[in-house]
Amino acid sequence: MTSTEPMLSPFAGWLVKPEWADRVISRAYDNLTPGQRRSIVRGNPYSYVNVTRSSEDLLDDEDLSLDRLVNQGAAALTRLLDAEVFAPTGRRALYLYRLTHARGSQTGLICTVAVSGFDEGRIRIHEGVREDRTELLTSHLVGVGATSHPVALTVRAWADSEYATLLDEVAESRPAELEFGSKLVHHQIWTVPAEMTGKLLRALDDKVLYVTDGHHRSAAAQRALARDPEDPVLSHTLAAVFPHSQLHVEAYHRVVADQNHDNHDDCLWALRSRASYMGGELERVPAAEDARPRHRGEVGVYAAGGWHRLTLPPPDSEAGALDALDVDRLRRLVLDPVLGAEELAATGTVDYVPDTAGLDELIRRCEEADRIGFVMYPLSVDELLAVADEGSRMPPKSSFFSPKPRAGAFLRVLGRGATAHLEPS
Repeated sequence: MTSTEPMLSPFAGWLVKPEWADRVISRAYDNLTPGQRRSIVRGNPYSYVNVTRSSEDLLDDEDLSLDRLVNQGAAALTRLLDAEVFAPTGRRALYLYRLTHARGSQTGLICTVAVSGFDEGRIRIHEGVREDRTELLTSHLVGVGATSHPVALTVRAWADSEYATLLDEVAESRPAELEFGSKLVHHQIWTVPAEMTGKLLRALDDKVLYVTDGHHRSAAAQRALARDPEDPVLSHTLAAVFPHSQLHVEAYHRVVADQNHDNHDDCLWALRSRASYMGGELERVPAAEDARPRHRGEVGVYAAGGWHRLTLPPPDSEAGALDALDVDRLRRLVLDPVLGAEELAATGTVDYVPDTAGLDELIRRCEEADRIGFVMYPLSVDELLAVADEGSRMPPKSSFFSPKPRAGAFLRVLGRGATAHLEPS
């Protein structure tokens, strides 16, 4: 870490006005199903979901081109700016973002981070990304001209660490300036007082940061800067930094297209044979909850209208951090050789359903597209950090951090696209 560039910086952002918060702020993109996003777009033209649509959110008769998606996002942001739903803060500052839920709370620092940190090892990732999604988000970044959903980062910090203690000190010193959400997850935002800004930044000096949510947004920020390295605004990207001890990881399930068999019964026979050969097992179970994994090494399988429990063979005693994970073992031992669905190479053969969406959503997608569902056991935060430290890359959508910051609360203006007439922040 020899770079002289500050890793974290305050920024002159915009905040949604409190009277607009409920209409504008939206749940994270991947926290919503395509159907939910389409419903929001139809019913609320001021939801930030309108700014961040992708091809799967559009109807069959709509233009799916990249330019069309970017133009739609720019038009939606222009609508929000014309309605003056955001207010510029007028000064560079840091912000606190707290999420309170049934399992506790997590408090993070909203700032910008240097994009160069990804190449220099100061920010580490643990998941691979897909080309189509990265290209969409890159085009969105430079074409729409603003970011609102921060890349979620974490730093190794326990409850009694200097960083966590400073965060609590700021939050407890004054009432929150903005509050929104529901009884399930309550969101609060504070502006960090000027006298606390330096203390918080120094508490993170020389610390390694890890991406927990937003690998594609991170990749898009890197790609945008590579295409326009002379633009200083693109040298940083919006981020939220949370202590690792406060985070919770949910499972990300797989909905897979079988490329190798004529029907699901043949696929199940092949899965059972493969499991037996590897020293594992595939057994039929009565219901969804019986198939839900009870521990690492188990995977629930939905196929042909029924549920099964797949037991993977134990990992090799010398397996690295990535090789020992269920998501990677499933990819290597089952999805690729049995179903012909190599999720690192083939776009469209594997879809993903966060556990928060429920198993009914997984069943719906399987039935709708004639696919096979795989229900995963959640990873731990420590496992993810170990993979990042190892320099390995999990398959896309291997983990789902919940709850997570929402989009539409902050706006970082880039001074291009729909914000070309505004001063960059």
